[in-house]
Amino acid sequence: MKTSLMFRFLMLGLILMVPVLAAHTQGVNEKDLIIYYSFNEDTLKGEDVLDVSGNGNDGLLRGNDLEIVKGKIGECMEFPGVATAYISVREHNYSEPIEELSLAAWVKVEQRGMIASWDRSEFFRFAVGDDVGANAATTFVAFDNCCPIHDWHGDTDVADDQWHHLAATFDGNEKRIYVDGKLDAKIAAPTKVIGAGLARYGFIGIGSEAADFNAATGPTWAFKGLMDEFLMFHRSLSEKEIEHLANGPENPFAVDPAGKLSTTWGYIKEAR
Repeated sequence: MKTSLMFRFLMLGLILMVPVLAAHTQGVNEKDLIIYYSFNEDTLKGEDVLDVSGNGNDGLLRGNDLEIVKGKIGECMEFPGVATAYISVREHNYSEPIEELSLAAWVKVEQRGMIASWDRSEFFRFAVGDDVGANAATTFVAFDNCCPIHDWHGDTDVADDQWHHLAATFDGNEKRIYVDGKLDAKIAAPTKVIGAGLARYGFIGIGSEAADFNAATGPTWAFKGLMDEFLMFHRSLSEKEIEHLANGPENPFAVDPAGKLSTTWGYIKEAR
């Protein structure tokens, strides 16, 4: 009788714990994560903002006007909106086509501005507003295999000086834009891959025409406002993953203690 009662209590405990454990393990899968800039103060090291994905794609801070301030999640980067202040991504360049891509970030802006670019006509651009379609307020995406260029934008005004989580995905079949965790616009992908074949390096906060690291920028409609939690993946994130990011968790990933991100955070703390 005593054994039976103990067994019932054990089973009840397991039943009650399953939802709790599931909630703690939910998150974005780290698979094919390429860049993660949290923009927290402890990720600054000298002239660089550290890529906490563990891939070493740190960003060189250009200009003296980039500042760490209170963000949506911890701290964030404040961009002044001038052509001399941006982040030049180290190491990571493209010359071969990309089959899948996701970009995501929190932004708080009042005007159009570039979030990230590896050259609109050669690979991709992610922005608020654009310079060619009289669009100054909605999410803009170019996932291209030039030519022709296939510019595209969302439906929701996000240049309203409020925090918005923006995400864009490409899977070879569809291009999708999400605003605050909800699907904002989608369209059939005109090609199965992104990329025209010319080598391009990337920038955060300004356009890229760079064939070498920290080389030519363009266009120079620089980002003015706040940016937080920039993420880039070589896969198309699911709707549930994007919804999770938009819920604003301090750690978006369900990370094992021995995982790559935990190791990277340990390195950051030692580097401070």
